[in-house]
Amino acid sequence: MADSSQSQDADLPTLPDLLASSSQDVLAASYLTAPDASSYLARLTALSLHELESEPTELASSSAQLTNALTTLCYTSYPTFLSLHATTSTLSSSLDALSNSLSSLLSALPNLETGARVFAQESRSLLASRRKAALVLEHHDKLHDVLSLPLLLETSVRNHNYADALLLAQHASVLASRFPSNPLVQSVKADCDARIHSMLAQLLRVLHEQAKLPALFRAVGFLRKMDVLTEQELALAFLSGRSGYLDGTLRAVEVERKGLDGEGSIERERDIQARYLKRYVDAWREGVHDVVTQYTAIFLDRPQGTKPAPSELHILLTTFTTVRVRALLDILRETLPLVADPSLLSSLLTQLTYCATSFARVGMDFRAALGPLFITAVLKGITREFEEATDAWSKSLSASSAPQARARPRSASSARKRPTQLFLSPSAASASTPPIPTPAQLSAIASGPPNAPPPVLASYPPLGVYTNALLTALNGLRLLAPSELLHDLLRALDSALSRGAAELSEYARAAVVVEAKSNGATTASVEEARRDREVVGAVRAVYARVFVPFMRRALAEGVYGVKVDGTLGEAEVAVGGELARTLKELEAETQESGDEDENVDGEE
Repeated sequence: MADSSQSQDADLPTLPDLLASSSQDVLAASYLTAPDASSYLARLTALSLHELESEPTELASSSAQLTNALTTLCYTSYPTFLSLHATTSTLSSSLDALSNSLSSLLSALPNLETGARVFAQESRSLLASRRKAALVLEHHDKLHDVLSLPLLLETSVRNHNYADALLLAQHASVLASRFPSNPLVQSVKADCDARIHSMLAQLLRVLHEQAKLPALFRAVGFLRKMDVLTEQELALAFLSGRSGYLDGTLRAVEVERKGLDGEGSIERERDIQARYLKRYVDAWREGVHDVVTQYTAIFLDRPQGTKPAPSELHILLTTFTTVRVRALLDILRETLPLVADPSLLSSLLTQLTYCATSFARVGMDFRAALGPLFITAVLKGITREFEEATDAWSKSLSASSAPQARARPRSASSARKRPTQLFLSPSAASASTPPIPTPAQLSAIASGPPNAPPPVLASYPPLGVYTNALLTALNGLRLLAPSELLHDLLRALDSALSRGAAELSEYARAAVVVEAKSNGATTASVEEARRDREVVGAVRAVYARVFVPFMRRALAEGVYGVKVDGTLGEAEVAVGGELARTLKELEAETQESGDEDENVDGEE
């Protein structure tokens, strides 16, 4: 029963269906099932019969009220409705235009997208460049600082501000290590390296210029900071630079030799050579002493408690000083013989001794090497003066000898000086016989002072000139007389005296030849010839017995204090073989001349 009732309820139509079927107007079921309609229908079903019967009246009343309200609204707001209508029409047309525009826009969008893509591709490189430019502009100050490093470094080097230059170079190296693949940074680093190389050359140039210890110390300090040379290489560069500067200083002293043209007097040339040596020694002493003290202060002196300097640095200094001392000795060996004058040599020896003594404080005492040089120079100089005096003696004899080869035989006697005119002074020529010292006078001369010439030599002017020339040499020798030279100087003096005796013998033989050609002359001529023979014999005797012993005593006793016949023994100052032989020949010729004169007197 329940099932049958349920099926009957399901077959009954719903209120919306009944209304839709009973209504004269066709009402859509969907309208009646709308939420508003469904809520109203649900209200109707909930009303009572009385309320339901009165519902149409209420509805009609509400409709009338709404119609009146609507009429009033239309009357009062008709402009608004008109405007709304116009606006609605315009909106409709505008919407149509908008629809058309949107259609056109939608059709143009693909082309716009394609153009945008092309523009983006084309502007990508430009945008990259702009981004780079913006990045450069953003870091402009930093880039300017990096690019200014070479210019700043060059300015610092030019102004000798080496500390800042090293800092700038170090900064460039740090940048290059941080950016090894950046060409700009590497280019800046290369430019900085070039400036540092010029700084290195400038610092090394300081070592070749005139500079005091502080400047050299500063230059070496910066070279050490640059770390381009080892300590040994730096020391070698220092010595090389200072040696070059010293060589330039010594070459400047060569101007003292400009006066040597070979045409001046011997004394002037000796003075020039001595002045040159003095300036050379002064420049050498100052220069070498500065180098030694500077090198010691820079490379060898170390603070207390630190490691001492390597031995290589000491070896370099020793080599430098050895080379410099050898160069000085070579100059002395070359120039000292040209000075010759013992007085000049004495002052040079004093100067060099002081120089060597001052260098002894730094281990460069070379006084022992000076002795042989000055001994050789003194020997050459005194020997040269002996020879020059002998040459002057020989020249005076040869100029007065008979010039048979130049003059005619008949005028030969008038073309030369007679021995009486040549050898004798006016007072001696007026005497009956030429002055010859007796044995007692010879003994007195031998025991007299060795530095006072025998008075008899004044009667023979050529011998007096010869004596003065030799004594001048010996007076200069007193200022610098090495004891080792006694025997060498005696041999040189004996050689000069032997040559002078030979020249006198040659002159005597030439006088005899002239006398033989004049035989058969008058009695006056014979008397003059005999007088000339006496004068020649007297000159021989005085030369052999007075002049030669006096000159040897003047050298041995007057200069060296060695007695010819004293306790030191005569063997030390014995007459040389050549001189002894020449003197014997001279005595023999004198004896023969005396015998001839006696024979002539006996015949008369």
